Order: sequence, then structure tokens, then C-alpha cells
Amino acid sequence: MADALVRTLYGMGYQPVFLPRSGVQPPELYHYLRDQRRLVRIGSLAGTLPAAAALVPSEGTLGDINTQYTSEKKLDAAVSFLESALKCIGIDAAPKIDLGFAGSRNFAFAFTGVTYRSIDPAQLYPLVDSLNTKGMPKEYIEDGRLHIAYEYAYATELLMSRGDRLAFHADIQGKVGSFLDLGGKGSVSLASTTTVSFKGDPGTRAASAYKAGQLVKERGHWVFYPEEVMRSGLVETRKPYVAQPAVVLSVLD
Repeated sequence: MADALVRTLYGMGYQPVFLPRSGVQPPELYHYLRDQRRLVRIGSLAGTLPAAAALVPSEGTLGDINTQYTSEKKLDAAVSFLESALKCIGIDAAPKIDLGFAGSRNFAFAFTGVTYRSIDPAQLYPLVDSLNTKGMPKEYIEDGRLHIAYEYAYATELLMSRGDRLAFHADIQGKVGSFLDLGGKGSVSLASTTTVSFKGDPGTRAASAYKAGQLVKERGHWVFYPEEVMRSGLVETRKPYVAQPAVVLSVLD
């Protein structure tokens, strides 16, 4: 996914992710395959930690997620950005994307209707030492890339407009499908002369990002770290744990 959107989500403490299924909810267990830049979704945490079954996620709404994207050369880069952004609302393929109608290479994107489901990390601290890793590959346990997704963010709509907010160069009212074809996955419409709306399939809840905490074996006990702590002399800085800040990760499910 384009750097701008990754930075926006990362700044909020989220790992951008493309999940092949909808309806996921925290807490879930993952392993990160660094060489492949992919995640292995092990499944609901309750499968390896039965006490987690009693945890009830809280729900709420997030503000719109906005970002700008400018392609200095060709529209191909903007198309690639849009394709990645569509994955965040559950649209994994679009047979045709022609942005020539916009008359610009500078675009503004916004995820709207963003909600979340979350488990407070404090609820996980006293439970994780009972994690059952019997039968799990040895490298999953030893390489430090096992983690728990404790919050998911879900987006239902993606809005696209020119970066300068002016009307599109061509009037595509009534012929949006000639330029933007989602292949029956979700819907696309002209919200106004300046904005195109993309929506995922009704009834699906596609997760676009998650917050996670790393699982580390210390002195024979599992410890949960939702933050990375860095020390330089007397100075201590903390930042949210993110498996791979630079990319959107795909999931092997």
C-alpha cells in the first residue's frame, strides 16, 4: 500500500492488514513471517488460551481516516494506491480502474464509518502465561514474532476526491461503471461532482487494521507487550507494537 496511508494507520498504532475473511474480532493470535511479509492467522486466542473465551470486546466508532496521495508521474501509482485502499473495505480485486476522468494525479482519500472492537490489554496480562503452545511450530515460539491482535478497526466506505477538492475533469454521472468496475464486489457511485464513494458488500465487516501486543517467553513464562520500550541512557521512549510498520500485511488463513 502507498506510504501515505501506511503512515496514517501506523501513526494511530495500527498494523494495516488485508484479511481474506470478514467477521473477525479480537483477541486473535498471529505469527509474522518476516521473509514473506505475511501473517499466519492461528485463530481465536480462546483456542490456545481458554480463559480468553470469557473476554467481551468493547465497541465504538473512530474518526474518519484521511490521507493525501500525489503521483508525480503517471496515474498507475494512484491506481495501485486505490487498489490497496479498496482491500481495506473487503474489495480484493477490481477488474477496471481508470482515473483519467479526474484530470488530476493528486487525490484525497477518506475511510468513513470506521468502527472498532477492542479488548483492553490489562485484561490479557494475567491470562497469557496459560497460553498452550503444544503442537505449535518451534520457530513460532522462539523467534519473537508471535502476537495477539487485541483491537480491530473496520471500515465500510472509502471516499475519493481530487486533492484540490475541485470537480472531476469529466462528468461520469450515470457511467461510473465505465471507469470503475469492482467486478460485483461491493459498489461504487458518484457521491457528488467532486467525490466517488466505494462501499464493501452489505453485511460484511472487513477489518482494515489491528492493534497488537507481542508475546515473549521470559524465564519460562509468557509476557504480553502491547508497546515497544526503547532506552537510551536515562531517556525512555515507548511506541505501539507493530509487526511490520512499512507495509500492509496479507494473511495466510
